[in-house]
Amino acid sequence: MPGSLVLDVLLVLLLIGGFVYGIRRGLLHSVAAVAGLVAGGIGAFFAVPLVTGWVGSPAWRGPAVLAVVLLLVVGGYGVGATIGGALSRGVGRRGPLRVLDRLLGGVANLAVSAAVLSMVAFSVVALGVPILSPGIASSTVVRSIDSVTPDPVRAFLAQLRAAVVDEGLPRITEALTGAPPEIPDLDTASPALREAALSVARITGNAFACGQGQSGSGAVIAEDRVITNAHVVAGVEEPFVELPGRGAVPGRVVYFDPSDDLAVIHAPGLDGTPLPTGAALATGDAAVVDGYPFGGPFRSGPAEVMARGPIIAGDVYGTGSAPRDVYTLAADIEQGNSGGPLLDTAGALVGIVFAKSAEVEDVGYALTLDEVGPVIDRSASLEQSVDSGACVHG
Repeated sequence: MPGSLVLDVLLVLLLIGGFVYGIRRGLLHSVAAVAGLVAGGIGAFFAVPLVTGWVGSPAWRGPAVLAVVLLLVVGGYGVGATIGGALSRGVGRRGPLRVLDRLLGGVANLAVSAAVLSMVAFSVVALGVPILSPGIASSTVVRSIDSVTPDPVRAFLAQLRAAVVDEGLPRITEALTGAPPEIPDLDTASPALREAALSVARITGNAFACGQGQSGSGAVIAEDRVITNAHVVAGVEEPFVELPGRGAVPGRVVYFDPSDDLAVIHAPGLDGTPLPTGAALATGDAAVVDGYPFGGPFRSGPAEVMARGPIIAGDVYGTGSAPRDVYTLAADIEQGNSGGPLLDTAGALVGIVFAKSAEVEDVGYALTLDEVGPVIDRSASLEQSVDSGACVHG
């Protein structure tokens, strides 16, 4: 039986158990238990990335994450339930008030259990923990809960997690001054752009040597091949690639260039449609930045080309620098956007996002096809795993 199916069965039983418990105990009892569950879930949400950094042995990292999650969530729920038991003694055991109390208790328990489950699952998936992360990302139950969770809520959770886990986005110092540029108002939901979005991947992994999870974005450029930034997968042995609405697929790094900050992942079975490449953009042209800021939900954001030309950019490790041909963009780019595609308004790939300005807000940078094109051209033939280099502490 597939691991994700076993997980789905366990999660369904857990949710049913929460609903039944709420009906048996009633709303007043459940309020305190739910508060404890939420507190434990929040604790687990923040503790998971810390535990993966503290546990040195990869073999013990998964069990340690599970143990901490269970301890905090079950412990919080137990403390809350004890308090709730004392609070609910004043409610009569019979009559319409008790019936309503029980029904609302079941609904409240089910809803909050699902929310906490989604929150903890997101934290584990975003860290790329082997076995756990792909299983959870492929879970039908988790994906169903995520589908009814508003994107603003998921984005807020991703930003909360980013406060604990600094995944780092390179910043370019280019002597820019002045106020932030105006980001254009652009319809990013056209049919062509919606189709292109299906080929934009979230990439997660764990750099065990640095004890940190890493996440970024990528674009399908050939059969089962995804391009991203080298700093997204630096030090990651097994990155996971996840396309919209699909489960996570394990991959191998088959190209790694820390000088140009480019990498290619081969993820057999990904089954994504390669993005076509477009013509070079000119200053003033509108564009679109697709990706997963903070490792959260997919976001498609408008952009405008402020300039194109060579700039001096450091390598992934900060030990050298070289000129790169880049687009300077007016766009909202955050950590997690790294490696995501820059698209033209027809949905064609014209660049790869890799950095933001160190001086001015809403200014980002993308490598042009002059830099990325040669890698795309040879990507279909890349089969052999390569060393993903040393990790970079966030």
